[in-house]
Amino acid sequence: MRALPEIRGLKYPDEFVVRHFFKRGLHTRKGRVLELGCGVGNNLSLYLTYGWDCTGVDLDAGALADARFNLGDAPAWVQADLSAGLPPLDGRFDAVIIPNLLCYLTLAQARAVLTGLKTAMAPGAELFVRTRLVDDYRYGRGVEEEADGFRLATPETGEDGLFNRFYTPAGLVELLVETLALTDRTELACRFDNIQSGRRVPGNSDLVVWGSVP
Repeated sequence: MRALPEIRGLKYPDEFVVRHFFKRGLHTRKGRVLELGCGVGNNLSLYLTYGWDCTGVDLDAGALADARFNLGDAPAWVQADLSAGLPPLDGRFDAVIIPNLLCYLTLAQARAVLTGLKTAMAPGAELFVRTRLVDDYRYGRGVEEEADGFRLATPETGEDGLFNRFYTPAGLVELLVETLALTDRTELACRFDNIQSGRRVPGNSDLVVWGSVP
């Protein structure tokens, strides 16, 4: 793994990925972790540091090249379009993290990905999900393509023209219970302002859910 000044792209894991990792005691054991929408590998760097066997899936070949540069070839890097479902994966995983994916999938696509994880997760495996809520400032800014789903018109976030699907807290939890029977759940609201394209962007709103599967 590269020294911090050499890391390409995001240098640190999502703060809630870090909270989940330590509060659920994942630093005290080792296993196999899968990240869907892994980007440049900043979240998997935490798991790799603690000796976990890592697999990252992303559509962006450039991001995966940076991930390989940052973390090396020890993790398995898989290029795949998750809107078409899960790619073939070897074995079962003890943890699955999805910090930045579900908002870019339609509800049907998200349900298909989560349902596909049933056979990819080991009994008792950990799941971490973070995604956007209906009170996020992007909601309604664009063309509605499905209930609570919009083709965004938000150039300031770099997401202009991308699809975004927003959830209610109850709707997200219901989806996770329906598809994966998620139990022992923790739900954390995350509301914050950000600086994007040189301007303050207020009103970001996410929900973090973690738990385990049977």
